[in-house]
Amino acid sequence: MSGNIIQDGKYIKHSTDEGVFVKHYFGLGDNDRLNNVEILIIPGHQISPHKHDNSTEFFYVASGQGEFLDGDEWKPIKKSDAFKAPIGRTHGIMNSGIDMLVLLAAFSPPIR
Repeated sequence: MSGNIIQDGKYIKHSTDEGVFVKHYFGLGDNDRLNNVEILIIPGHQISPHKHDNSTEFFYVASGQGEFLDGDEWKPIKKSDAFKAPIGRTHGIMNSGIDMLVLLAAFSPPIR
């Protein structure tokens, strides 16, 4: 990273979900208000249902399509959609399309 521009971010395997990769950008070392990641989900894979007890997670679909688990209901998502998972809300994301699903996500306050 050079100053405030990140040009060499690398995807790493998600810690628990196969076919899911994340690229970390800004986190607790940068500020105490939010952190963000880029998420890549291979077709047929998903981020398993989970919740965050202390953070709201915001999403933006950069490319692809899939489904967002909002509580107990799966809802379709596509490029340019934005959505959120409020504090304590069960959520997950599935790539039900044929192309890579790429999302930008931000947590506020940051996950610790």
